[in-house]
Amino acid sequence: MTAGATSVRNLISGAAAALALACAAASVEVPPTVLTPTGTLPDTIDCEHPVVVKASTERQGIDAERSWIDARYPGHSRYGQALRGSPGRMYDVLTFSAADGRPISVCFDITSFFGHW
Repeated sequence: MTAGATSVRNLISGAAAALALACAAASVEVPPTVLTPTGTLPDTIDCEHPVVVKASTERQGIDAERSWIDARYPGHSRYGQALRGSPGRMYDVLTFSAADGRPISVCFDITSFFGHW
């Protein structure tokens, strides 16, 4: 193997490790107030009781939002997105249809990573 190929391989390995670490750094918390009395998620999660995303960068946060939705609403439609704010907080509201056609709206608190590239 040439020195150039080794450098490329090391660069790719390093990038993959950094990506894995970055993804692991993000977390999504569902406050108990979001769940219905039966412990399920409602069709609307408003910004008064948002799903909280904790991430260091916007990429991590966006990936965490998408992973959370994909895991809980498999087969969902494409989603629309709206940014909202209140004093000291930023929210990302995603609207889409569940696989069975129900309209879904989820508010994510993105304060931890908003504007952090």
